[in-house]
Amino acid sequence: MTMENLTVSNSSVFTSAGVLTTSTVLGVCCALGVPGNVAVLVMLVQHLKEGSFTPKLMMSLAVSDLLSLIFLPLWIYALLNGWSFGQGLCKFFSYVVYWSLYSSVFCLTLMSVQRYLQVLYSQRWAKLGRRGENGLICGIWILSGILGSYALIYRTAGQIKKKMQCYPAYRNHQEKIAIILMETVVLFFLPLTCLVCFYLRLHKRISQSSSFNSHRLTKLAVRIVVTFFIFSTPCMINNIVQIAVPNNLDDSNDVTGALFFMNSCMNPFLYAFSARTLRCRDKAHSSHSHDTNPNE
Repeated sequence: MTMENLTVSNSSVFTSAGVLTTSTVLGVCCALGVPGNVAVLVMLVQHLKEGSFTPKLMMSLAVSDLLSLIFLPLWIYALLNGWSFGQGLCKFFSYVVYWSLYSSVFCLTLMSVQRYLQVLYSQRWAKLGRRGENGLICGIWILSGILGSYALIYRTAGQIKKKMQCYPAYRNHQEKIAIILMETVVLFFLPLTCLVCFYLRLHKRISQSSSFNSHRLTKLAVRIVVTFFIFSTPCMINNIVQIAVPNNLDDSNDVTGALFFMNSCMNPFLYAFSARTLRCRDKAHSSHSHDTNPNE
């Protein structure tokens, strides 16, 4: 999907409108997302000693996004000039980007689940313990690394149209369909469903209680879902087109793949810079639980 769409493949005119558009989008993502995620990491370091799961999960999200964005200058150069870094680095950098993108999406998904359970079922979440929380984060990175490992197999560097490119070399059309379907489900439909369902249920439960003011949380949840939907949907539509149309549409692949990186660019502004709202929400709920359950 993302890196699948962001194939370093261009027409005979390398500075086509599609390539320039893709390069511009990637440049904006890198310029905004890298310093934004670095700022998030610096901001969250001071909260790690508190032992709260939210800062740890946000830090994992920021690391994932930073890894997916920090190599974008390399892909921009390759889009404009062709791939000149060899097959080994083609596989390695592709794998790092896939790994970090899977991890980023899984962190977003877990954050919606954690927010729902921690606010409405705090005692159940507390039973998980610090070891269980750390295990969830480690599990995200391990699972992401496994799911992204196919980049080491099918990504390769070769000459196409007299230009060296880092591209996906599928053995057959069935393999291509299987990979695209897997990416579409895991990186789009599954996380989007979780985001919508858990935030809707969270808003419904909180709005029924006079102890919470859900306005800020509702606005944050809406921004999260809308942002993910806006920047992910074009890539998913393009994936479906790729399944139906055997021939690659280079410009649409590159542009829609680049748009997916906007999620990693926007995440620090949506989550970490809204951390104060979420921490206040936790404190308010903890106080409410203590007052209504003094023996617990």
